Formats: sequence, structure tokens, C-alpha cells
Amino acid sequence: MHDLNAVAVFVQVAQSGSFSAAAKELSMPLSTVSRKVSDLENSMKVKLIERSTRSLRLTDIGAIYYEHCKRGLEEFQAADLAVEDRQNEVTGLLRISLPPNLAETLFAPIIGEFHRQYPKARVAVLVAERIVDLVEDGIDLSFRVGIMRDTSLVARRLLTYRHVLVASPEYLSTQGTPSTLADLSDHRFVTFGFTPASGPRWTLYRGNRTEEIDIKPALCVNDYAAVKRAALLGQGITELPSIFCGQAFRDHALVPVLPEWQFQEISLQALHSGRRNMSRLAQLFLDCCSEHIEALAADT
Repeated sequence: MHDLNAVAVFVQVAQSGSFSAAAKELSMPLSTVSRKVSDLENSMKVKLIERSTRSLRLTDIGAIYYEHCKRGLEEFQAADLAVEDRQNEVTGLLRISLPPNLAETLFAPIIGEFHRQYPKARVAVLVAERIVDLVEDGIDLSFRVGIMRDTSLVARRLLTYRHVLVASPEYLSTQGTPSTLADLSDHRFVTFGFTPASGPRWTLYRGNRTEEIDIKPALCVNDYAAVKRAALLGQGITELPSIFCGQAFRDHALVPVLPEWQFQEISLQALHSGRRNMSRLAQLFLDCCSEHIEALAADT
């Protein structure tokens, strides 16, 4: 590997057209500039510059080397500027709105990564089930699940997933594993929501078939973390967002039930008022989400 400082000096000499002009541009003694270029030529065992008392010119190999080195130095400079930009210039307060059940599962790690990249940035999080008003609530980015009805906002899809039927191996070993939808009538259920009287209605799809099942839960709770915990404790069959199940599946703490039957696809979207109206901080956070959210969902 050649001395990168010498390479940078050579590039500056080629661009300036003379050693003295390069020395002035680099705030470096003329003798040092001349020595750096000579050292580079000696290390490469080639002549890069033909010198005379009045002018200089690049040799054929020097011209080729210059073109490659110039591009390389430009990339180095761009990389340095990118790091400096991230570390020193990104400041301010970002206000985001998150659905309750995704705040900890998906977004806590993303916010941590965002702070690692931009340590001077601050983030305020509003966890709310309701649909927020970006202007009235002072929100820069709102993350929502499902169909967005406010056509005045721009939606960017970040992730698509489904809910899945799951249960613990312990529950299935004692209560039996259902092989058909009809078998579900013999089982206990844990459901999301607060409908103890009637329970939810699950709509499941298998190819062209659609089936609706009315569920009478043994336990219903409007928090998916609690629903998942109840399933892990063997309290019944439940439906969970697939993005909550990755680690539990890998640990065999939960297993799919009737995997051939699927719930409808769901999208997680970021809502904002338009790229032109977004703050730079919001744009950077949205880019960070796009880079990391699918990998985090797979590990959840």
C-alpha cells in the first residue's frame, strides 16, 4: 500500500499544473511536495511526472494513475463528509407516533440505532392507538398499521406481515393439536381486545376458501405482549402478529397451529406530509427504519 498522503499530493500537483501551486494549495513547503511525489514514484518504480524548469506534464502511466487516484480521493472525501455530517450536524428533536404493540417490539431497537448514528438527535415518542393529527399533535412521522384513510398524507410501506395461530407445545401436548378448523371448537383461546361477552370473529384464508370463526375466549386482553405471555404459559391457542413470533418459534416456545390457514396481510406504514415538507431529521429516521425494520422483525 502506497502512502496515501503522497498520493493526495501527486493528485494536487496534477490538478494545479505545478509543484509551487500545489504547495500553496496544500500549505506545504515546496521541497516536501517534490519529495512526496519522488517517494511515490520510487515506491512504484515508475515515472509519473516529467519535470522541466518551466513546466511539467504527466507521463502516460501518470495520467492513468491520476484518473484512478482522483476518483478514489473523491470517494474518501465523500465518506469523511458523510461521517462528519452524521456525527456533528444532525441535531434537533424528532416527534414520532407509534402503535402501542409495536413501540417496544420493533421501534425501541431502531431508535437505539438512530441514536448511535446521530448522537446529538433527540426523539420524542407518542404511543397512541388513535389516529393522530400531524399538525395538531406536533408529529413529524406517524407509524400506523392497516389501511390509511387520510389521503392528504403520504404513506411509505415499511413492512408487510400476517397474524398467525400459535400455541405452546405444552398446551398442545395436553389438549391435542387441531388438524381442521372444526377441531378448534374443542380448545381454549386467548384473544386480543376487550370483548368478553361475544369475543372476536377470525377470518381465515386457504387458497380460494374463506372461513369465519366466532371465538369465545377464556382470556381476552388488549395488549399483544400479554396475549403472547399467556400463550407461552400454555393458556390456549391465540393469534399473534408474525413479527412477534420469530424468537419464540426458534426456541420452540410457540408453534404454529393450522399453518395452512392464513389471516389477511397487514402493512406497517409511515405517514408524513410529503418529502418536500419533511425535516432532515425525519428523513434520516425514515431511512434508518427502512434499513433495519425487516431484519428486526425477522429476529423478533
